[in-house]
Amino acid sequence: MRLATILAPGCVVLDLHGGSKRGALAQLAALIAGQCSDIDATDLLEALVKREEASSTAIADGIAIPHAKVQHGSTVVSCFGRSRLGIDFESVDGRPTQLFFVLVSPACDPSLHVQWLAHIAGLLGNPAVRKALLDATTVEEVFEVLEREERDREART
Repeated sequence: MRLATILAPGCVVLDLHGGSKRGALAQLAALIAGQCSDIDATDLLEALVKREEASSTAIADGIAIPHAKVQHGSTVVSCFGRSRLGIDFESVDGRPTQLFFVLVSPACDPSLHVQWLAHIAGLLGNPAVRKALLDATTVEEVFEVLEREERDREART
């Protein structure tokens, strides 16, 4: 699995300006909808908010992986957002969330959705990757960090 297959450069924002959970999700949903004509930003936002209402997708260490399964999408897509100041995302560790990976999958393939969630969580489990993503100054650097970690993980298996 390679994030570059589901994450377009236009779906990376290095300065999230949404100061709230809903604001950040709205900005990220709009990025995905802008890249995928078969996904409506409003519908996606509501699906993400509904998932957050069930339980926060902030998993600690400044990470959140908001996700949704949609009826209209035909492929898995993702976007990445970073907030240097952090956003209260109701993280299990109570700390602000700075790194956001939104994952959107077709509802017809739940196992693929789970595989991608595990892949993203595994990448972000490395503190060096989190630091490098926080320090990245360009979209290209974000992709370099992710690709390097994916190559390293493949080499270890």
